[in-house]
Amino acid sequence: FPINKPDISVQGHKVKITLNDSLASNTTYHIFFGDAVQDITEGNKASGLNYVFSTGNYLDSCSAEGFIGDAFTNIASEKAWVLLYQKISDFTDTIPLYIAHSNNNGSFKFRNVAPGHYYICAIEDNNSNFRFDLPDEKIAFRAEPIVLSAENPSIDSLKLYLFVEKAKEQKHLKTEISGYQTVRSSFRLSMNNPEITLLSSAEKILYSWNKTIDTLTFWVKSPIDDTLKYIIRDGIFADTLSQNLKAKARIKTVTDTTFKLRSSVHGGILPVTEAFEISAIMPFEAPDTSNIIFCKNTDTIVSAWQKADSLGCYWKILAEFEPGDDCSITFKKGAVHNFFGFNNDSITIKFKVAGPEDLGSMHFTFTNRPNSKLILIAESKAMSRKIEIGIDSTEIVLENLIPGDYSVKIISDIDEDKDWTTGNFSELRQPEVVFTLARPIQVKKGWESKIGWSLKRE
Repeated sequence: FPINKPDISVQGHKVKITLNDSLASNTTYHIFFGDAVQDITEGNKASGLNYVFSTGNYLDSCSAEGFIGDAFTNIASEKAWVLLYQKISDFTDTIPLYIAHSNNNGSFKFRNVAPGHYYICAIEDNNSNFRFDLPDEKIAFRAEPIVLSAENPSIDSLKLYLFVEKAKEQKHLKTEISGYQTVRSSFRLSMNNPEITLLSSAEKILYSWNKTIDTLTFWVKSPIDDTLKYIIRDGIFADTLSQNLKAKARIKTVTDTTFKLRSSVHGGILPVTEAFEISAIMPFEAPDTSNIIFCKNTDTIVSAWQKADSLGCYWKILAEFEPGDDCSITFKKGAVHNFFGFNNDSITIKFKVAGPEDLGSMHFTFTNRPNSKLILIAESKAMSRKIEIGIDSTEIVLENLIPGDYSVKIISDIDEDKDWTTGNFSELRQPEVVFTLARPIQVKKGWESKIGWSLKRE
């Protein structure tokens, strides 16, 4: 691999390459053009064009090929550089000996490689220097070398999986206005035990963290100060942050003084095992039942509601449902008032309460399972499930699923943190393995889908 970039020029039907380095003796060099060469009239690309030459009496002929994909999704990467080194530590500060690029199927191949021991790494290179030197670059590596020799001149089954390392230090990313009198701050890492000290005055200020505790939202009612200012502390991390509340001056009669309600109903179905909930992007008061029409079958019922979270972004109805119930709930405009006193848009939600005969299930049987706890995640447009599977379990049944197509993945939860853990190059630690199915599983009404799954990464 040349240290100095060559000079490249086009002369009619020719490409002229001037090397600005001396060449090593008895060495095979490989120039590949990727899709860079195309005809001038129609733009047809000469894919796979390459040129090989040697400064010795023969061409090296060893080869290595394989697949590279994303460590969490297993989806092929088509923009990864795959690199060969003499030492694995060279990945961060040294030009590689050989390079290859993945295609749209995630396949890569090294040709005309000299016999020897090589460490293989890969990178989606954000600064085009063939080194892992930026914290947000996706990388992959094998801790063990590959060996090419006259007896074993080719390897065709290499597998690499790209990941982004977890950042080591907390950092405030940005603070911005995300809605009427609403401020959102985001941070690089999840917080452990954050403490907030407000430095601004208002009639009332509420705030809430998201599920991953890396994004904080404030709702500021009747602010006295033009700026929201606060101190955040979490362990050794501390910062003072502020946001001008009038930065966008964006009060709009329709979009800012009304709000939409969402419900837990998907596709007109509410499983009998689940509660009916309404929610909004900000806290709201208990629904005004005089402006709500709740119909169950042929009856009109006065509804009662209970707060389903600490702030009041979620409320659930206090009602008993039976499989087969046909229900509708109409929220007239003004049935709900949010934190700022604004009214909801009118909405009618119709749904059928589904029992086991209206729902489906998935029965998984595992072989070749790793010796660790597993996390199974099943997701469809209508619902998602995330469950933990014990070390000794070889089967699991997911019941009461709304019919539809489910994508399913399984995480080998080595560290037992109930989530996927990424890798770390300096520790030579691979990311936790994720198993995925090639196609979604179709869950049918009143049917148990049986799936045999060999937990072995192909």
